[in-house]
Amino acid sequence: MTSVTSAAAMKLLDLRLKHAGSILASSIGEFTSTGGQEIACLRAGGTIDLYRIVISQSSGGGDGEDDEEEEEEEVSTTLQLVSRVETRSTLRSVSPLRISGSKRDVLVVGSDSGCFSILDFENTLPNSTAPSILHCPPFGKPSIRRDTPGQYLATDPRGRACMIASLEKRKLVYVVHRDGTGKVTLASPLEAHRPRTLVFDLVGVDNGYDNPIFACLEVQYEEYEDGVLKERKRRELAEEGNNNNNGEDVKIGQPGDGFTKQLAYYELDLGLNHVSRRWATTAHRTACCLAAVPGGADGPSGVLVGGENYIEYLHEGMAAPPLPNGETGGDVKPRRMICAFPRRELHPSSKGVLITSISVLKQKKGKFFALAQSELGDVYKVTLKMPKDDKTTVVSMTVCLLDTLPVSNGMNISKLALLFLPAEFGDHALYQFDAIDIEDAAVKCTSTETISALLKSGNLQVHNGEDEFYGLSQTAAEMAPTFRPTLLKNLHKVFTLDSLAPITSVLVGELAGNEVSPQIYTLCGRGPSSSLRVLRHGLSVTELAVSELPGVPGAVFNVRDDKAVGKNGKFYDRYIVVSFADATLVLSVGETVEEMGKESGFLTTEPTLACSALGSGTGDRGGGIVQVYPGGVRHIQRGSVSQWHVPGIKKIECASANESQILIALVGGELIYFELDPLSGNLTEAATRDVGADVCSLDVGAVPKGKSRSLFAAVGCRDSTVRLLSLAPGGSLLEQRSSTALGTTRPHSVALSNVEGA
Repeated sequence: MTSVTSAAAMKLLDLRLKHAGSILASSIGEFTSTGGQEIACLRAGGTIDLYRIVISQSSGGGDGEDDEEEEEEEVSTTLQLVSRVETRSTLRSVSPLRISGSKRDVLVVGSDSGCFSILDFENTLPNSTAPSILHCPPFGKPSIRRDTPGQYLATDPRGRACMIASLEKRKLVYVVHRDGTGKVTLASPLEAHRPRTLVFDLVGVDNGYDNPIFACLEVQYEEYEDGVLKERKRRELAEEGNNNNNGEDVKIGQPGDGFTKQLAYYELDLGLNHVSRRWATTAHRTACCLAAVPGGADGPSGVLVGGENYIEYLHEGMAAPPLPNGETGGDVKPRRMICAFPRRELHPSSKGVLITSISVLKQKKGKFFALAQSELGDVYKVTLKMPKDDKTTVVSMTVCLLDTLPVSNGMNISKLALLFLPAEFGDHALYQFDAIDIEDAAVKCTSTETISALLKSGNLQVHNGEDEFYGLSQTAAEMAPTFRPTLLKNLHKVFTLDSLAPITSVLVGELAGNEVSPQIYTLCGRGPSSSLRVLRHGLSVTELAVSELPGVPGAVFNVRDDKAVGKNGKFYDRYIVVSFADATLVLSVGETVEEMGKESGFLTTEPTLACSALGSGTGDRGGGIVQVYPGGVRHIQRGSVSQWHVPGIKKIECASANESQILIALVGGELIYFELDPLSGNLTEAATRDVGADVCSLDVGAVPKGKSRSLFAAVGCRDSTVRLLSLAPGGSLLEQRSSTALGTTRPHSVALSNVEGA
């Protein structure tokens, strides 16, 4: 007989042992404050992580007075997690957007939800790191479809619009502006659809404050019905013995052949509120990635196109590249500003090398440079040369080897001379630039050398000869200089984000031999980044001191020091209180750990049931320290001690305390509640209650941030129940609010926890 469990009866809880490690996409910007640099990462599993680049300096080195002048400051660079957002979706694309009139960036994210979101990480909720959602407009059905936008996302460098595109056909443009109150608003989407078109990449073109332009790398294929009719007509002509083409087919090399890629400009006319396909040109057939070149007053504008064996510069209205000295192009002139890049020495000449990502950094005084990474991990610096009197014309291009790094999903270049490489497989790394002006000493190739090789080959005079020349890997291998990968020369690693992705095998077991919890052994990574890692339950700790104890402790408490405040506003701990069966050991924490006697004010001849520092820790009237032992409550304040003794022959069974509240349970089930008077700093008995059963555990919880007391107490009783009592001031003090029966199980301990944002 098969039993069927209803959906209402099943209760499943999704708990992650560790967040996903692989990063699908990332972007860099100033998301939380002006001047800071943060990196937004889209992780597998639908998590958005925001990391802040933190550079700290610490002095060190000198042992004596003579070494003070030689003391050097050690610089430490780390990535600090600022915010983590669980979206419960499949994230697909991300791009920063600096809205006109703003000094910070907002984050635009595309997913499989059928809408995209604009997130602001400054206006977060109180006591929370979650961003505020400025807009989340829907545009299609949920899930990932080839015609549902979300796979590609691009923003205007001037913050006026954003375009979101699908793998095929559909493109939507949203105009971003502010209303009269300064609130960010989105206009209705404008369509820029193009049928039978596949998209490979999308980027916003920097053309100053002219109409926004988006560059799209796309290919148009032939209509299926037309292809079937043409194939049928070919067969009929073949049967008749006539093999002549009637001229209806799309020739190879022309748009619509399903093979030739084009770089197209889509212009948003802000005056007419209309999007049009403004310009298009043929790109290299293996092109796969784009990067916008600074424009306006900062550069020539245009787009860098990365493909197999070559990097190309394209822009509307660009002039033909100048011929090398002494070269003549004949009747046909070269039309492409294209440059080969150095190749590895042992790489087969018949196999191409693909550029997978390009990133551009705009510097001061109109300077900029680009970095491109190949599928092998080699990183190249791309430099565009322009005349001194005309910053809008590119006359040559240089590609030189920077270093060899792990393969990444993209490159994020920071203004702080840092490079972040997120990876889908393996660890993520943050690198520091040691040198960037390397054109004179590095292995390099120029566009002049590439065009010169084209002219010498004679292919330029043949129809489509230029495309055929650049389409062969052998020709690129012959003209490109070679190199051997070495250790890092111009970069050095400063920080690493660990990642287990991908996990190819897992083994769980207690193989260490001396640990209680089993370990998780995983095979991680891919290729040269593969590793064997051991995961253990819990947090890693650093052992600072070891002290032998006279017996088996029953409880350990820490007491803060109101006079010692850290940089983050938190208090350091002053005492470590160790409770035994018939005594209490008090240890003073400082540069060394020392045992304290009666001078501490603690009663050391009795076990300690609860201990806590009282008050907020600020002001002249500190609350002191409270110690609960079986015979009473001891209040230590400003060198004096006051005690409350248990009436009769009863004893305290258990107790709990926080900054302003103490709750004790006597034998028999009687509860007595104390509160700290904020004016006098004394403890006052506020309420008593008999719960009708012996109490074996209780907890008053921690005081929430911004509050003066905890509003509830949890009480575990020997009758196998856990009860929730009210601590709200008024007539409802110690009244029962809820209870839970545990069957035949007795509660050994209870704890209350505050959930942020709840």
